[in-house]
Amino acid sequence: MADLLKRGRILGLGVLIVGLAALGAACGDDDDDPTPVNTPAAMATTPAGDDETPEGDATAEGDDEVLGETPGWAGGATGTVFYTKDFFCNDDTCETGNDGTNPDGVTEPVPTVWVLVPLFMETDGIELHCPTAGECVAHPSEINVSSIGLGDTIPLPPHSHIIDPDEAGFSAAAETPWDVVVVGINSREAWDKLEAGKSLAALRAVQAEGETSATGDVPTDLILFFGVRS
Repeated sequence: MADLLKRGRILGLGVLIVGLAALGAACGDDDDDPTPVNTPAAMATTPAGDDETPEGDATAEGDDEVLGETPGWAGGATGTVFYTKDFFCNDDTCETGNDGTNPDGVTEPVPTVWVLVPLFMETDGIELHCPTAGECVAHPSEINVSSIGLGDTIPLPPHSHIIDPDEAGFSAAAETPWDVVVVGINSREAWDKLEAGKSLAALRAVQAEGETSATGDVPTDLILFFGVRS
């Protein structure tokens, strides 16, 4: 069973890498950032104010300097993800295909952020939280895939985020560490279901449809640090 799961993860990441070049061409010129909408309390357990900051602007979130913001999906809603600390990886270049170890001071449970990468061609009009390959606030610009035999280093693909408010370790506070798991979405129909559902339950339902809709979870050694507000 372990070998089967490993092969499944490698296959899923292989599909992810193959689709990246076409995806970069389709999304790399899209300069329009999606706009967060008002969300229910499930998105954030601790209010952090009502002001929204354009991505890349530095303001104060409590006592923490905000490096920038992106949208994020959770519990059926779109909220604002604010980054107050840069990412962490075990090596100089982040790696896909293997789980990493936590940085000093970070203890379990560490919640997961699922990074959703569209692998289909017709991406016009879809909601991408980080729309440009290799460019997203407090994210690495590239990721190493050599450990699973799929080349060396590629740009971090355009993507969106899902988190689960019911997961152990979930917190809306600034600098909460999040373990990054990658999922490739293989059809526009599957992506539309995720945009409508905006939840882990919607992602699991899409994955249950099989590889025509989505890959399985692909681990990484990447940890992001962010808080969440509605």
